[in-house]
Amino acid sequence: MSKKRPRAQPNVDTQLVELYDDLANENEGIRIKAAEAFSIKFSRTNNNSTQLISEALRRLIRGLCSSRYAARLGFSVALTEFLSQHWGIPSSTTGDLQISQLIDVLVKQTEVTGKVAGQEERDHHIGRVFGARAFIQSGILLQEDVPANAWDRTLDVIYEAAKNKPWLREMCGGILYEAAQMISEADHDPTFIRNLISKLDSFGLAKTPEGVAIWLKVHKNFPKAELPTGIWRDENPIHKKEKSELARIMKETSIAERSDGENPEKLQKGSWTPKLHFAWNVILAELNREIPAEGRKEKSKTVRFKDFWQVAVDEHLFASTSSVERKYWGFLLFQQWFGSASRLLLPALFSPRFVRCLTNQLASKERYLHLAAEKTVKSIMSRADLEPSVASIALRGLLANTSDQNLSFDILTKTKTVEKLMVLGDDSSLRHFVPELCDKLVRPGVNDEKDASARRQITIDQLTFLLKSRQSSVKQDPHSSDSLGLTCHILEVLATYSYFSMEKSHPNLADCPVPPMSERTQQTLRSRLSTCLSFLLTRNSDPAFFASHVVDVILRHEANEPMHSILELTGTLGETIPNARTFLENIHNQALSESRDKPTLHAFELLYSLTILQLYNGDPDAVSILGELRSCYDLLVERRQTADQVGPEVFVEILLSFVSKPSQLFRRLAQQVFTTFTPIVQHDGLRSMIKVLETEENLSGQDEMFEDDTVHSMDSSSDDDSAVGEVDMTNSNEVPSLSDADEDSPASSERDSGQIQSDDVDEEVAVFEAKLSRTLEAGESTDEDMNDEQMEALDETIASIFKERKKVVSKKKQKMNAKETIVNFKCRVLELLEIFIKQRHKEQLALDLLVPLLTVTRTTTSKIVSVKACNVMRSFSKLCKGQAVPRVEDQDAIIKLLKEVHVEAMQKAHANACSQASLLLVKVLVANGKESLDDIFDIYSKTQRSLLDPRLQDTPSVTVRVGTGEGQQSWTIQKKLLTFHSTFFAAALNGGFNEAITSTVELDEDHPQAFQLFVHWLYAGRFVVVSLRDGGSVPSFLCVVWALGHKLNCLAFQDYALLQLMVHYHETHLESDVLVDAYRLTPPGSKLRQYVVVEFLFQIKWGSSEEESGDLLSPGCWDIDRLGLGDFNRDALTRMVETRGILRAPSEDADRYLLLGVLDLED
Repeated sequence: MSKKRPRAQPNVDTQLVELYDDLANENEGIRIKAAEAFSIKFSRTNNNSTQLISEALRRLIRGLCSSRYAARLGFSVALTEFLSQHWGIPSSTTGDLQISQLIDVLVKQTEVTGKVAGQEERDHHIGRVFGARAFIQSGILLQEDVPANAWDRTLDVIYEAAKNKPWLREMCGGILYEAAQMISEADHDPTFIRNLISKLDSFGLAKTPEGVAIWLKVHKNFPKAELPTGIWRDENPIHKKEKSELARIMKETSIAERSDGENPEKLQKGSWTPKLHFAWNVILAELNREIPAEGRKEKSKTVRFKDFWQVAVDEHLFASTSSVERKYWGFLLFQQWFGSASRLLLPALFSPRFVRCLTNQLASKERYLHLAAEKTVKSIMSRADLEPSVASIALRGLLANTSDQNLSFDILTKTKTVEKLMVLGDDSSLRHFVPELCDKLVRPGVNDEKDASARRQITIDQLTFLLKSRQSSVKQDPHSSDSLGLTCHILEVLATYSYFSMEKSHPNLADCPVPPMSERTQQTLRSRLSTCLSFLLTRNSDPAFFASHVVDVILRHEANEPMHSILELTGTLGETIPNARTFLENIHNQALSESRDKPTLHAFELLYSLTILQLYNGDPDAVSILGELRSCYDLLVERRQTADQVGPEVFVEILLSFVSKPSQLFRRLAQQVFTTFTPIVQHDGLRSMIKVLETEENLSGQDEMFEDDTVHSMDSSSDDDSAVGEVDMTNSNEVPSLSDADEDSPASSERDSGQIQSDDVDEEVAVFEAKLSRTLEAGESTDEDMNDEQMEALDETIASIFKERKKVVSKKKQKMNAKETIVNFKCRVLELLEIFIKQRHKEQLALDLLVPLLTVTRTTTSKIVSVKACNVMRSFSKLCKGQAVPRVEDQDAIIKLLKEVHVEAMQKAHANACSQASLLLVKVLVANGKESLDDIFDIYSKTQRSLLDPRLQDTPSVTVRVGTGEGQQSWTIQKKLLTFHSTFFAAALNGGFNEAITSTVELDEDHPQAFQLFVHWLYAGRFVVVSLRDGGSVPSFLCVVWALGHKLNCLAFQDYALLQLMVHYHETHLESDVLVDAYRLTPPGSKLRQYVVVEFLFQIKWGSSEEESGDLLSPGCWDIDRLGLGDFNRDALTRMVETRGILRAPSEDADRYLLLGVLDLED
């Protein structure tokens, strides 16, 4: 039986199969490498057979029909290079395949045969277009010896696909656009371009977005080419008379007509895509190219960019009836064009419909295009950040086209777009933008007074914020000429319309407000002017510069007849204003010429300018203040020898009158001027300020402080009401907060202090309700028999009850306002005292403030006043360290102060503040000599004894057992005494612990002898350790004592133990065991650790002898390893940095305590 012959296995090139697989890979790098390997394998030098080349061509074309996008890209690149290799040489053919026959291969391999799925059919059409693109990009069709029909047939393939398959039209248009670009770059035969453009018309695609783009490319690169006639006017799609047609085409609703005008054929449209058509950027490039050079006017037939945008984009894409998809295209267009268009074209982009659509979409996150609108705003910000001059263009566009002019763009959109643009803009361009804002202020565009006031309010806020942003900008120099010019212009506008009205006979009619400024608007202008001056007060080396400029503007307008001042200059005022102007000019000129007294002269100029401004604001005291300032000037500047007699006290009184006013401006003014004149303030001046702190916070206190009957409302919002918004320029250009809201507002202080007289209010409410109830019940009981007269009598009774209630409510409001007035006055005086302490804390005069600060801390009903007073005290204590401790000549006076502080401490309401003041005075006394140590101990001892109430004898006692075993000791101590001094015992004995039930506390881990000292201190207020029974080290034992005080949480006992340790080391040097114990027994950052580190550094620097200093550093003396090396090294290095400049050779024994003064003994 014969065997079957085995079937022959096909010869498969596995390498080629792998290359085909890699050409379809999703990774672009792999596809590129595969295309290169394929090109090498089929290079002409390899002499591949015709059959192999034909098969490779067929396989590449078939690969273009893949449903995978990556495969189309990879096979397209390989096909382009393959065609260029084998048919890119003139007169070359490969076997029997000529270039003209390649088109047949392409059409045949991409032809759809039989019944196939829709997706497969789409893949074949796409593959055919990709193949035609490869033919064009390879350049084989543009060779001289290639038949013309090859080029024409390729164009036919592309045009047919574009016409019959709308979803391929944009791709086909892009291929033809690239072909036109390639022909122009290679300078090929014009026949190619003529055939390309003629087929555009013959296929009816001339009036499509693709046709417009191709036409513009040909028109630009081939000016001599013969273009089809009768399609566009002057053969130019962007002709100004073709703008409507062009807009219709770009909207993609076109009806294409053949050139002969017969049988209009409606072109089918493709589906919407979220990507912009490439034709838009082609049109923009042409319109950009048509911009005439600056300073040259040319008559052009090309449509203006503004007209094209309005017709093609604003009216079509942003119309109220446009779909969401078209509006999305509009936002994409704006984003692209705003980022790339010439700066001269940008104003046209902010068309009314666009701004309205942007506003609506930004207003709510629920809008479909909210994210697109946000990206649009980001594109504006991005270019404004790169080109600051663009910011003013965007501001004009947004503000001029806001749909509701009664509300600002930022309010409508709930964003800070306008504010950020003001921050990003440059001074030169914004300086030209200010007049436009001023025009909106003068002529808001409506005649209704209410609407005009609303629009003017927005403009005023924008002017105010613009001024603040320019002065706070990190990109711009606030002292540049442009910045100063912009700021001064805004101030001039605010000042002019704040205090003057204009007649129609004014030389510049455009400056006359229409309608006239209302009183409310002028009041807002004055408020914003005050806000701006307050903000600018510390922004210039000359603090009086801007205030003086404003006053100069006002006084110049005063002499202008068509300008009418709101202030009636009659009687005394008629003489005061001219004299004030002359005197102010003299101060200004003197400040410019003198350098020695420049700060003083600037301070007087600032005070005088703002007093004149206050005169125009209607302050009745302004005239007298001008006279007092003139007297102070004569005393302090002209005749300096009498300055210490009267001038400083009067000057402080003037500053206090400014501080009492409800204005942020005058608060900063007082701080600025007081900083200059602090060196001349004496005891009488401080007494005037202390008097304010002693004032009662009620109606009687207000009447005492302010002699007239005027209620001085200290509501800080009166100056800065509705303050202009805040910019976080922390990111892009980081602008600090610009709000002027007073953090010490009376509202907050009232919230802190609680309701005033709430019991009285409740009682009065109950009385009111009882009266009303009785009246109504009486009326109901006789309702059937009541006549008209009785009904009227009942109405009158009810009305009288409500009138009484209204009086009660009014009285309560007066009490509350009076408290707010005094509270804010005290807060501002405390701010001035803090300035005084910062400058003169080294003088004994500053110590006179301690007791008044403690008194106001105890007596005030406002928490914010109490906190501010404590902060001043804390600041004083921190400043008095090292060499900064005050030098005193009269120690008896300091001892007296210390006694007064301890008397205050007996009140128990402000123990921490009293502790700070007491330790500060002790620090001063110790730094000025050790003679007062006995007095200090005696005062502390008396304070402790005075705290012992005789009734303690009748209070329950507590047994405290300390230690373990035979060494345990016990004490019986009054419970109230223990719990008063120690929060540890208070928690144990007053809670639900077992100690509270048994009245026994066990301290097993503590030292009995240390607790014995604590008991002695409780009853005597002092203790002295001379020696120990076991012969141990006294300093080490004092460390144990301090640690016990820390455990018991008794601050006074801890400080007393630390003072004992300081006294001990006044005569000897620090031992290593003490340093070890200090770090072993106490937590990080404790006062004991701080002290031993300072003492260590002191002795290292200034040991009593060279040998002693050396011993301190020797390994035999200091066992640093036992200390916890990291903690000690860190603390020592930190203290060395903090005390640099203090570590110097001591000139006397007291300097040792100057160094120890760096130890802050406050809680």
